[in-house]
Amino acid sequence: MRIERATLIERKELRDHLQRLSDSGHIEAIDTGRTGRGGHAVIAYTITEAGRGLRGDLGRWIDLGVRLGYYPEEFFYLPSDA
Repeated sequence: MRIERATLIERKELRDHLQRLSDSGHIEAIDTGRTGRGGHAVIAYTITEAGRGLRGDLGRWIDLGVRLGYYPEEFFYLPSDA
């Protein structure tokens, strides 16, 4: 699945977010050596240890927001999670 479809973020905006996460050391970009339909390099991303920590922090923040009633519990689930 294309990452912009999975995240529902436009491709150009997503590229900026991924670059920032990569620059900060939260993810690592891996060039697969393949080219996509538009002739661009196909890049895979892997989460680093720092990224795992950030992901855990975000999860706890979301849980707190749900417990405090800021968001309904189902707000953060995708239809595919059912």
